[in-house]
This record gives sequence, C-alpha cells and structure tokens, in this order.
Amino acid sequence: MATKKKKDVTKKKVTETKTSAKKTASKAKSKTTKSENPFLKDTKKLAIIGVVALVVIIGAVAGYAIIQGNEKSKVEEAVKLHIQYYNDRNIDAYYDLVSQDSKNKFEITLDDIANLLNKAAFDGTKITLVNISQITIQGDNAEVRGVITVKNNQETKTSSFVEFYKKENGEWKYEQRTWATTQTSQIPQQ
Repeated sequence: MATKKKKDVTKKKVTETKTSAKKTASKAKSKTTKSENPFLKDTKKLAIIGVVALVVIIGAVAGYAIIQGNEKSKVEEAVKLHIQYYNDRNIDAYYDLVSQDSKNKFEITLDDIANLLNKAAFDGTKITLVNISQITIQGDNAEVRGVITVKNNQETKTSSFVEFYKKENGEWKYEQRTWATTQTSQIPQQ
C-alpha cells in the first residue's frame, strides 16, 4: 500500500509538472502575442481608419453629386419658367424672374418688361424649348445651353441658345447679359 501511495504521489507530481510546463508555454505564447498585439492593433486601426475615410469620401462625392443634380433641375425649371412667362406674356412673373443684378445694371423696370412682352405679342412670337444640352453651375452662377424654336408671324427659326442664371435668395433668376431698347422684339438670348 505504501508503494501505491508513492506511485500516486509521483503521478501527481508528474501531472503537476506537465500542467506547469503547459502554463509556462502558454504564458510565453501570451507574451509573444502581447508583444505582437500593438503592431496588429495599429494595423487594424489603420485599416479601420482607411475604411471609414473611404466611406466618408464616397459619401461626400455622392452628396455633392446629388446636390449638383438637384441644383441643375432647379436651373432647368427656371429656364422653362422663363420661356413660359414670355409665351404667356406674364409681365409680373417675368419681371420677378429677372435677377436683381440685371435690373440694377440695365435699369430694367416693370414697364420695360411690359413693352418687351407686348412687342412679342404683337409679333406673334412664341418660343418652344427643344432641349437643354448642358447646364454648368459654378457657385451661384449657371450657364445653360440648348436649342429653341422661335416662331412669329413671319417665320419659324430653330437655333441654339446660351442663357445665364444667378442664384438669389435660394432661387435661380435669369441673368440678362445685354439689353436693347424695348422698342425691338426681345427673346431669350440666342
């Protein structure tokens, strides 16, 4: 019986030694892993920061594209209103659509617009928008290119046009670049 106890004690010591060796090996691995972790953590942080930066950049580009698209549709709407008010001879609405800068620069009054639209009515002038081929926006200024058909009592003529619009108080307004006497027929710039 005494020998059996000694064997049990010996087995116990061998088992404890094996367990102790495993713990030591495990601690050594932990120390190695812990010493590598800062590098791995830094790499992971850089990867995460890179992904976040990429998402932010993509979001900014997409947001800009959406805003630009929205602004372009607002400019297009202003072009259509400009033509509609001209054709309808809507003096007040047409005058309101002209930018304040244009009114100041060319001293455009409501009477000037009335003369312009009355002359257009006398000539039988109607404008049809064929297409808008390009809208370029830079800040609060827009340039619009397209094609219109102008029909009056004597002829029908299709031509390209370039118009300018200016954003005032959040609204796109027609920017007059030249002004002739209101005694002659005026149509949107060709």
